[in-house]
Amino acid sequence: MYRKVLAWSAILALPMALIYVRHREKQRLTPQPRGMVLGLYAGIPDYDYREELDRIAATGATCVSLQAIYRMERFDSSEVVRHPTSSPTDEALLNTFRQAKVRGLRMMFFPTINLRAEAGNEKWWRGNIQPKDWDAWWKNYTAFNVHLAELAQQGGVEWYSVGTEMASTHAFPERWCALADAVHRVFHGKVVYSVNFDSHDSFTFGGCLDVIGINTYDPIAKYDEYPSPIQIRDEWWWIVNKARTLQARFHRPVMITEVGYPSVAHAHVGPWDFRTDKPLDLALQNELMKGAIGVLRNWSDGEAVFYYLYGEHLNQKPVGGPLDRTYAIWGKPVEQTVRDYFALPIFEGHIPPKPSDIHTAVVESLVAQKRKERDYVDGKVAPWADQWMKEHPLDREAVERVLASEPVPKRKIPKGKER
Repeated sequence: MYRKVLAWSAILALPMALIYVRHREKQRLTPQPRGMVLGLYAGIPDYDYREELDRIAATGATCVSLQAIYRMERFDSSEVVRHPTSSPTDEALLNTFRQAKVRGLRMMFFPTINLRAEAGNEKWWRGNIQPKDWDAWWKNYTAFNVHLAELAQQGGVEWYSVGTEMASTHAFPERWCALADAVHRVFHGKVVYSVNFDSHDSFTFGGCLDVIGINTYDPIAKYDEYPSPIQIRDEWWWIVNKARTLQARFHRPVMITEVGYPSVAHAHVGPWDFRTDKPLDLALQNELMKGAIGVLRNWSDGEAVFYYLYGEHLNQKPVGGPLDRTYAIWGKPVEQTVRDYFALPIFEGHIPPKPSDIHTAVVESLVAQKRKERDYVDGKVAPWADQWMKEHPLDREAVERVLASEPVPKRKIPKGKER
């Protein structure tokens, strides 16, 4: 009898072990969050975003970044206020959080500051704000974030963004850390700030955050009529290197909070320009995203990736379509490309970067800094880079070797005179 029990135990042990291994593997292999930005600015403060969330979930996306627009009246204002039509009500926000959660979408809440009359004045942008009273602005901006973070906590949001593309505020790291601390008191998820593609070197307060975000609107082959696949690939590896450099500097994970291209000619030159009147080019949008994904599929150390944007004009149905010139993917070749990307078996931290990958990324970033100093009249090395090379002599030596192998220009180039 005892031998029979042992025999049956041995027979049953194998399938039980397999079930256990599969369970553990399923837990370990969590898909890297990949999803879409949904702008909550349909023009109706209590708009119901059920249809948009259904459409996003149907692509295979596992997450959504819910972007709400708020406003400063002027670049020197000290107050942040609701936009009369583009700011959702608190009740609408909570309803949208519930709807996203029901659909199994992990959520980021992404409040964003725009300036009144911004569309007609490129200098009036959140990256250039200069409040007349900085103390009052920080007080108001902190209260604004704490209120919205409380709603995000109620709604089960995973990531909360305290700001995006606000380069003129990077000179106040202590203020940002105090703001992040205030948000952490009411929000138990991960606090994020999103750096613009060209302001990572001035970024100073990553250590106060849980995750660092980057918006990836880097120009690609900006002097060429059409970029080659190699040019797109190389620029995207540069973007990944920037992300890994931020990771090394602040010991924090990095996510891509916005990646996308409008479906217009020369989208590679100014990916941020969604107001351009250039002609339709669906093929270029698709090629740019294919090139980006070809690199991002190797970036499992990324916290998350969000495609920008679901659509600009939600009240004009159907959103997207083959004549649409915005970032929207719907009914264009890029839609299948994005769906295929969401389906790729990329898992959270499944293949972490090797120390050599991080080293390569940091050295590339440092070399770029030293090239600016070498080649341009106004080129300066960012303070973080100077400090890093003092503290990491092996990295400094690697930078010097790269620069020594390159020709030195006969004269420095004035800003704006690259060609």
